[in-house]
Amino acid sequence: MKQLSSSQLNREIIDLIQNHPEIDEFEVLAIDLSGHFYGKRYPIASLKSFASEGLAFPRSAIVMNALGEPLEGIYYGEGDGDPDAQFSLIPGTLSVNDWGNKPRAQIMATASSGKEATFFEPRNLLKKVLQAYQTKGWHPTVAFELEFFLFSRKRDDQGLIQIVRNPKTGRPDSPTLLSNTRISDFERVIDNIIEACNQQNIETGAVSAEMGAGQFEINFNHHSDVMRAADETCLFKRTVIETAKKHGMMATFMAKPLLDQPGNGMHMHISVLDDKGENIFNAGNKPQQRLLHAIGGLLDTMPAAMSFWAPNINSYRRYSGGNSCSPVSLSWGHENRTVAFRIPLAKDGAWRVENRVPGADANPYLAMAVSLAGMLHGMNHKLDPGKPCDGSVENGDEYLPLSLSSALAISIGSEVLIDILGRDFIELYCQHRKADKAAFEQFINAREYDWYL
Repeated sequence: MKQLSSSQLNREIIDLIQNHPEIDEFEVLAIDLSGHFYGKRYPIASLKSFASEGLAFPRSAIVMNALGEPLEGIYYGEGDGDPDAQFSLIPGTLSVNDWGNKPRAQIMATASSGKEATFFEPRNLLKKVLQAYQTKGWHPTVAFELEFFLFSRKRDDQGLIQIVRNPKTGRPDSPTLLSNTRISDFERVIDNIIEACNQQNIETGAVSAEMGAGQFEINFNHHSDVMRAADETCLFKRTVIETAKKHGMMATFMAKPLLDQPGNGMHMHISVLDDKGENIFNAGNKPQQRLLHAIGGLLDTMPAAMSFWAPNINSYRRYSGGNSCSPVSLSWGHENRTVAFRIPLAKDGAWRVENRVPGADANPYLAMAVSLAGMLHGMNHKLDPGKPCDGSVENGDEYLPLSLSSALAISIGSEVLIDILGRDFIELYCQHRKADKAAFEQFINAREYDWYL
């Protein structure tokens, strides 16, 4: 398999150099625990040697905070002498971007798996869960849906973000749901995003104007390669943010950037195929019992999963802020967008579950890994999800943590997640999020002076 991957990567490099002789630089991109890219820019001459020999990054880069800074109390980078970890380039991720002052190549890299130094690398965590499925002859098929906001590039006098102005009318955007006019008015930036996705071999689907002013959603097709689906989600985030800059705007996947507007969600559609390519959730005109068991597992692990689906302080404003539109209960149902886990209408036996809980700020690899872990737990133990919810679900659930601190307190004691993801990882992740929260809170803002001075 490694030889095949190496051969594929070499062909990709040859094709890129032949088709783009103007490119003289490339970027290497890797993902940290927070779901952000880090890496370096190199001359194109280094690409072939990196493909065959790999390259090194400090392993502490994986556990930096949201700003890419070291966190106090994290062993990696603080107590280990800050050694390098070996990284390898990922076949299928070599592409071109043109949002800078000239076109550049880019390629993703992953820390080599199977070594203690990289057990906390996000791709390796998702790989670990997928291997648990493979032992049963099961293969998840997934699709991500992400919402994002476009804002004005300039903040107001108080440093707060401002609603983006309609490029064609010059007026602040209005929150008209599913408005074709809004899509048309923002078509230059949206078309540019889709073109940039095409350059990176990311297939996009439906485009929709969402409920917030300046809020949009661009869907992806279902993917049998779960890792590639998560890769594309991370690349898409970067693409939206960089493309928006070209158009004098600011884009964000922040969970709740404005309290009076809806939040940004990351919905995940998941089905599972067997070795014959058959959907194990399909029982003709109704879902197979395994799908209900999978939902039972999602419900059982939901409190422990919240710190992964909502990893930041701001994440929880999406569940409790005004105009929430986000599920805050242990609930499931058929064709019901107010529940946590929805079974959409199935066409041609394509039964699946949609996880509507995660925010767009979640790390796609970890959010998917924890979702799949919960589903596997439910199917292994044949957990009953209880009765579906038919009407709108608006009230929260007392068992569901709605703050980062309370969510982490449950995650660290979850034997289900520990069994599948490993105790070392769960403990490190919880320590990482606690340290990130503590670093965020070491700041006095103007409101504190207004209230307490």
